[in-house]
Amino acid sequence: MRGVDRSDNRMDRFPNNRLGGFGLTMQKVVPHERQEPTQLEQVLWLHGQYRRSLEPLGVTPLQAGVLLYVRRHTETNMTNIAAALCLRLPTLSEVVKDLVRKRWLTRRRSVEDTRVVHLRLSSRGNALVVKIEQRMRSVETMRTG
Repeated sequence: MRGVDRSDNRMDRFPNNRLGGFGLTMQKVVPHERQEPTQLEQVLWLHGQYRRSLEPLGVTPLQAGVLLYVRRHTETNMTNIAAALCLRLPTLSEVVKDLVRKRWLTRRRSVEDTRVVHLRLSSRGNALVVKIEQRMRSVETMRTG
């Protein structure tokens, strides 16, 4: 187009870099020095790596955590898993329901106390845990270089 000034600097449109009387100021972004990631950033990065690594197996990081816990603690129950993984029981119940539906876990009511549900890995669940552990090692290798 003729007559259009292509050197338009948007910062110049607002006096003192103020945005249209809203009391907001525009600040130029100055790159920061390279800092070590915070612990939360590291956790989120790891979660993303695990999620991507586990996706082809059709399992989420939370499901994988439950399966790994059950493998290490045979004949465990919902309360123990919830406490160990810092989960609320309703959240864990939904995860376990999915794992049972996929036939990776089995549920069995306690004979002594019918309120208690014992969980065990099925043979399919055991095979899946082996694959999960392999993928966990590859993420750990990637993290440590």
